[in-house]
Amino acid sequence: MAFESISGVRINDQNANRAFVFADYFSVYEDLQNVEEIPMVFNWGDFTAIAETKNEFVLDNGVRVFNIPKSLIDDPVTLIRVRAIVEGAIAANPGIDYKFGKRILPPKNLCIGYEVPVDAYIAIGAYRENEINNSNVVLKYSGFDKLIWIFSPIVAIAAFVLQMLFFGSFAGESEGVNSNLLQILVISLFAGLAVGMSIYLFCIYGAKTLYGKILREDPAVLEEITFVVCEEGFMAAESEVYDLSSIIRWQQVAYFVETTHVYIIFTGNKAVFWLPKRLFPKELHKELGDFIEGKLLQKS
Repeated sequence: MAFESISGVRINDQNANRAFVFADYFSVYEDLQNVEEIPMVFNWGDFTAIAETKNEFVLDNGVRVFNIPKSLIDDPVTLIRVRAIVEGAIAANPGIDYKFGKRILPPKNLCIGYEVPVDAYIAIGAYRENEINNSNVVLKYSGFDKLIWIFSPIVAIAAFVLQMLFFGSFAGESEGVNSNLLQILVISLFAGLAVGMSIYLFCIYGAKTLYGKILREDPAVLEEITFVVCEEGFMAAESEVYDLSSIIRWQQVAYFVETTHVYIIFTGNKAVFWLPKRLFPKELHKELGDFIEGKLLQKS
């Protein structure tokens, strides 16, 4: 099982007088004052749905729902350990319906247990806001560029037709239209450019907020990360919980995109792996890019 070496985590809820233990099993103590209490113990496979929201973990076994507020977890490392235990358990029980918020790191439920070989590409470091946001600008623009090329000419033509209807020969005022034609064409052109620029600025604004949105939901983005690319697969995980014994297989993803700063791997239309180039020596960049290209289709 992926991430099975992580030690268990106990979370006390003093207000509700109970405690939760995340480990090989999920356990619930319903009376903190009773030192001899025998907890309720659940196999992870007992749960039908698990979700991590901005404020809590929600575990549903079809009979009971357990809500564990994140406010009970007093530091990011403990939160990271809880998440790794949960996602490792989900990897072993893929029938669990799992939902989570915005992430840069890949969800660990995609992982399999695998000892990373010594010849793997391995780097350790933290993400930077500029490389995430700048790369997201590239991704957003590549998704909206067709809209720009479609709507800009349409708006320019529409502006031209409207002006001709009101001021030009279409309105029956052919006299003097030649002298105004250049002005009408310029206004039409600028109308099309204004729409194209508006779409582009909208893309930039949306892209530049990505890091901030993730940071509000996921403290792991500030942690030291271990990155791995090898023959069988890849991984990016918090160094605190990652012992190079889990990967995501190449067969589980679809394609990659290369930007100036990072390699980004996708499952469908969702990015699951951001690999900063700066963590590797420059002389390795082409070799690493060629290696990834040998495993996945590259999209521009």
